[in-house]
Amino acid sequence: MPVLKLYRNGGTAGCAPRHKPHDSALRSTVGGWSTSSIRRNTAFLYSVDSPRLTGHGYALTLTVRDCPPTSDQWHRVRRSFIKWLERRSLIRLHWVTEWQRRGVPHFHMAFWLPEPMAFDLESAMLAHWRKLTSHLGTSTRSQHITPIHDASGWFQYVSKHASRGLGHYQRNPENVPPEWQKKTGRVWGKVGDWPTDDEIRLDITGPAFHRYRRLVRRWRIADARQSLRSAKAPASLRQARRRLVSARTMLSCSDPRLAFVRGVSEWIPLDVNLLLATHAVGDDHVEQSFDEINSVA
Repeated sequence: MPVLKLYRNGGTAGCAPRHKPHDSALRSTVGGWSTSSIRRNTAFLYSVDSPRLTGHGYALTLTVRDCPPTSDQWHRVRRSFIKWLERRSLIRLHWVTEWQRRGVPHFHMAFWLPEPMAFDLESAMLAHWRKLTSHLGTSTRSQHITPIHDASGWFQYVSKHASRGLGHYQRNPENVPPEWQKKTGRVWGKVGDWPTDDEIRLDITGPAFHRYRRLVRRWRIADARQSLRSAKAPASLRQARRRLVSARTMLSCSDPRLAFVRGVSEWIPLDVNLLLATHAVGDDHVEQSFDEINSVA
């Protein structure tokens, strides 16, 4: 039976496999991004209740010139950097490791501090990063930090990192450094106090699943068209056009059997998602009434 999951910032719908092709085994090491790690990271980002994010937020990208010899060294650098922030009263932090086309890792982070970060603290933070990675040829100009002023800034961070799949070049296994092929270690994580809401799970019928997919596609197309109309700069226009093409082709699949069960995962505000889900399900049987669902909105 198809399953629909509604989160604070997004929604997913898919058909669970009827049987497992093999017994599940415990993973002793992490070998890069996988469909399951992407799904868990996306579900967490979808579930964050942004109005309850206290403090002053920042989006940070940290890069190096040379690839660390081992993934263990990379993760020691990450732990040392986060410990430095924790000594500055870090409230919360989310991080992901991704790869450039040249096979070198970098971090994307979002973190919050109790007070705005003054210029001297920002300089000290970047200086600490350079110290930790001096043997990797780090330069100051390759690091980037942007304040997250409000919920919209957080949503921009969420939408970028919740939309990337294994096909994205920064998560593609082919760009994992050769020395890391057998062990990359964890590729995402979180630290501190994160306000989150539980998912709303609905077991729905096949027709309701297909209606929901079509509604999400229409919403994506409308949202992309709105972005295209409001875009002014050439870069914004190119991005909006790509979004529109992606929205129009999101359900395309050359294999009819796969097309029939292809799931969706999209960043959608909860109030909009509730309307889409209500319209998709209609009178179909669900295990949870929409009176109860709407009480969380």
